[in-house]
Amino acid sequence: MRLHRSKTAMLCVIALAATACSTGASGSGAGSQGAYVRNGTFTSTLSQDPGKLDPYHTVVAAANNLLTFAYDPLVTLDDNGNPIPGITTKWDVTPSSVTLTLRKGVTCSDGSAVTPSVVSKDLDYLKDPKAASPLLGIVLPGPDFTTKADDTAGTVTITTGKPDGLLLQSLAAFFVVCGSGTADPTALSRTTSGSGPYKLTEAVPGDHYTLVRRDEYTWGPDGARIDVPGAPQKIVLKIVNNDTTAANLLTSGSLNGSIVNGPDRERLAGSMKEYRFEDGGTLAVFNQHPGHPGADPVVRKALAQALDRKQIADVLTDRQGKTGNTTMGVPPQICDDSGAAAGIPAFDESAAAAALDQAGWRKGSDGIRSKGGKRLRLTAMYSSERPNASAGMELFSAAWQKLGVDVKVKSLNSAAFLKAVFQSDNWDVAPEINLATQLPSQSVSFFSGPGAPKGSNFAGIHNTAYEQLVAQAVQTPGRPGCQLWTEAEKALFARADVVPIAQRYVSYFGRGATFEISGEMPLPTSIRLRAN
Repeated sequence: MRLHRSKTAMLCVIALAATACSTGASGSGAGSQGAYVRNGTFTSTLSQDPGKLDPYHTVVAAANNLLTFAYDPLVTLDDNGNPIPGITTKWDVTPSSVTLTLRKGVTCSDGSAVTPSVVSKDLDYLKDPKAASPLLGIVLPGPDFTTKADDTAGTVTITTGKPDGLLLQSLAAFFVVCGSGTADPTALSRTTSGSGPYKLTEAVPGDHYTLVRRDEYTWGPDGARIDVPGAPQKIVLKIVNNDTTAANLLTSGSLNGSIVNGPDRERLAGSMKEYRFEDGGTLAVFNQHPGHPGADPVVRKALAQALDRKQIADVLTDRQGKTGNTTMGVPPQICDDSGAAAGIPAFDESAAAAALDQAGWRKGSDGIRSKGGKRLRLTAMYSSERPNASAGMELFSAAWQKLGVDVKVKSLNSAAFLKAVFQSDNWDVAPEINLATQLPSQSVSFFSGPGAPKGSNFAGIHNTAYEQLVAQAVQTPGRPGCQLWTEAEKALFARADVVPIAQRYVSYFGRGATFEISGEMPLPTSIRLRAN
């Protein structure tokens, strides 16, 4: 299950094949201006309903994909992970602070100004205990920070209580809320209140969401504008959770773009422009709270060794991905963490069985292991909405049953899965977690510190080596700290606290438009509808 997508403008260029636009894809009655469609509609898809649209609280990918059209990130990154001008034009960085200079003239969708004071209030809201925002620990390392706004100078300074070497890059995962949304954050679950190029005007949960262009928008990445030939007047995002349906709608011209994977990808390849990109990795995470099998490091490592990760990765990705080797996987990756893979326990069924035998977990007449009268049981939870999740879960279950584990599998929808794993203790292993982080610092709150309701360490991980290496890494700004982050990640793998399973590649197909890709959606300011 994908939990979070870094909200950055990645600027990876894709030019889709220009084909005749149907009225469904381009807007009924739209006129043309040269080779472009004037004031048309760009129609794309979301794989699931986004649910609550609150940027302060959502970690659901579908919601963040929609919000990309209505909000600006505080910091914009290019495809190499370097900051570029957006609503922020300048940045000064120290190990414990970042001073940002905001672009003048930026306005909210209600016409109010976006000032340093607005941004300061935004960030301060994250540390309000009543807000209980999951972005605390992703955007900022914790509540120990202060902000200082200088509206005259046009700057906002963020100072953390402890060093955070990747603070500037982390701020790319923060959507700036303004106007009425700042005054009443509770309203954000059903509307948008941002400085982005589009504003939400219609929401039909389970069916579609419509956003309308803001012609005054001139402060996109590197000063990109929205009042240009071919820019859509409307964006319609349809809820389509089936690849075959999406492929059929693309073929008929009812869509301008959609992610399509699996067998349907093969029938579209060659007939439309295809853009391939990494879309996060799948991780197996064991519950280490007292009373769970995963609390025993011997058991965790044996369960990890019993997995043929390549076989599972092939199934989960339809052989269109690779075996996982990172906790991240969303480009652009600031750090090259490839060296961390050396810590992952290798596939070795014999070694796994021997380790359990030596630890006193013996097989009974029914083939299930027990120790001190307690059977080795696992409750494995997964989201049925993730592609090929059920087939992958069968392989996980079969491997652990062969090892002598009594496995109970629970299939849940996305919302129920998130609630079960992040807000309850009624699970032992989540074999198909997808945090979709871009920076190693964004994972720290998931792998250390307190759990719910005070933190995000849902599995109760306490890895001293990891925590010590993180403490060193955060004091080293930018890429020089990457080796320390890599060693920290390697320490997680070595104890089987986190087991990378698969790295997925995703295909986005389109027709009747040209655009660039940001994350896994078209970059809003780059979309141009074509008349022919």
